[in-house]
Amino acid sequence: MHKILIRTLCGALIATAAHADDLALKVEHETVALGADGVTRITRFGERLIRRDNQSWVARILPPGAHEEADHQAGGKTHKHMDVSAASRWVQRGEDGKLRVRIVNGHEKMIVDVAPVDYANIGFDGRWTTAAQLLDPEQIKRMKPIPRSAPAGARWYEGGTRDAKVQVLWDESARYPRRIESTNASGTQRATLTATREAMPATLPWATLTGYAQKEYSDLLD
Repeated sequence: MHKILIRTLCGALIATAAHADDLALKVEHETVALGADGVTRITRFGERLIRRDNQSWVARILPPGAHEEADHQAGGKTHKHMDVSAASRWVQRGEDGKLRVRIVNGHEKMIVDVAPVDYANIGFDGRWTTAAQLLDPEQIKRMKPIPRSAPAGARWYEGGTRDAKVQVLWDESARYPRRIESTNASGTQRATLTATREAMPATLPWATLTGYAQKEYSDLLD
């Protein structure tokens, strides 16, 4: 009886750990690259991450007019194109740890299941920690803390290789990167990720998908 009680308590603790606190982030990306032609190219875009329990949603922030409805209507009924980079990514983790990954297109009201073999095509590395908090905490454990000024509750860590250096401002309590800075050895390429905490939305995005069509990612490749 005592052993059964211990197993029950351990199971409850594991289940509780699996369901982390709510997290809503605005994530801003910037990449600066100096080409061999002497031209500096800057790429900027934003996303929002929403996580509750074992579900995560990442949506691109699209300025007005950036994704015209007319472009989709012009394709007609046989139009199968989906802008994967602009689609939202919805990840669910089962109690067994297995992931179900889908991309969602609000313009076409379509949900597309993505098999592991196609994760790279949608820019996903297959890790729940990436979906849930942007960066795997195990990576932080392999980095060294550095004496760089940080706000309360956060700490800077450094890692990388001889060819590229990475510094991460890690939120020690909420366990997500507030900022990631990376640069190559020559200084010709650098990238910055800035994550800002936001309030959770009143309605979760995966609760608004009634009536959406269901497809497989392979359907988009026909």
